[in-house]
Order: sequence, then structure tokens, then C-alpha cells
Amino acid sequence: MEFILNNKKYSIINHELYINYLMVDSYFRDKHSKYDYDISFDFIDPLLLKEKIEFEDILKGTELLEELIEKGEINFIPHGLIIQEHLNGNFKITYQDLEFTNVRVGEAIPLLIALNSLLTYKPIITLSQISEELDYFLERFRSYQSD
Repeated sequence: MEFILNNKKYSIINHELYINYLMVDSYFRDKHSKYDYDISFDFIDPLLLKEKIEFEDILKGTELLEELIEKGEINFIPHGLIIQEHLNGNFKITYQDLEFTNVRVGEAIPLLIALNSLLTYKPIITLSQISEELDYFLERFRSYQSD
């Protein structure tokens, strides 16, 4: 998948995007989040029902995600998002009053998925609570990477 944001072209391999959705789904579904949200992605449910997951299952899920994106039913990039690249290759991600600096390449897409999920959550969540949750998300994500 390719997308243009702030006049810069970004790309992610579709099955990597699917795996990022799996990670964010697990974060919320398995109650790793700081606050309790009922956030999950229905298109992932068939995979979670399987006793044994094989690569073909990831490919099928990826195809379903591609269809949902094409139909405009899924979008992980909120309108008004700004991404800037730091000199060290990391990113600064800004949305309204929210700002996340030194976001690593592997953290950016899961962070955007989580951000968009929280922005579209009902009942509405304040930006300060979203900021708190996403700071916690990055902290958890980074602690997992260092284990």
C-alpha cells in the first residue's frame, strides 16, 4: 500500500499492514491498554478463531484488508495528520495538539492505527486521554522490543 502525506510518498507491504492491525487489535482486545476500550477489528476475528495460524491465513486476511481499504471502509490515516522525518530517520507525528517525537519506523504504522482507532471511538475520548494512551502504547511497544 502506498500513500502520500505532506507531499511525501510512503509505502508499506500489505501483509505487514495486516500484522500491524493484529498487534493493535491484541493491545486493545487483551487489555494491555492503560484504559479499557472496546476496540477490535472485525476483519481479524476469523484469524483469531483458528487453532493454528498458517501463512495462507495471513494472506487471506491481507486480501480482506485490501478490499476494505479499496472500499474506503478502513483508513488508518486521520485527516490533518502531519508526519515529519527527523535527521536520525525517526518520525515526528502530529495530529492537532498531539505530538509524538522520535517515533521509530516500526512504531509509526501501529501508532497511526491506534490513534485512528481512538479518534473514531464512541463515546468520544479527549485528546489528552488519547495522548496518554498513545504514550503508554509506545512505552509498551518499546518494552516489548527490548525484551
